[in-house]
Amino acid sequence: MKSIHGESFQIRLDETSLTLCFKGALRLTGAEDYASILEMLRGVLTAPHARVLLDIRELDFLNSSGIAMLSRFVIEARERNKVNVQFLGSLSVPWHARSLKNLQRLMPSLSVELA
Repeated sequence: MKSIHGESFQIRLDETSLTLCFKGALRLTGAEDYASILEMLRGVLTAPHARVLLDIRELDFLNSSGIAMLSRFVIEARERNKVNVQFLGSLSVPWHARSLKNLQRLMPSLSVELA
């Protein structure tokens, strides 16, 4: 299992199930700081599996640079016709519903589940 972590966040990648779990608060300062996370996300797009799951239910905060990073990932996934991307979000985290809806505009086939 690969992981990236900082003072206030952790991202774990289960390479078998292609599930990425985000936890904490991502307040990195720009595209350069998010580069390693984006590279991890891009890595799952090259896998032979058809389904990628991003579980953000425990991600309490994501700044605009982080949302831009997720947008870039979704656009790249959209360009690969055979990739099925799913987000799991939480109704108790206000930004999840709004931001995930915006990501669906970038990739209409994007699956979003809010619990």
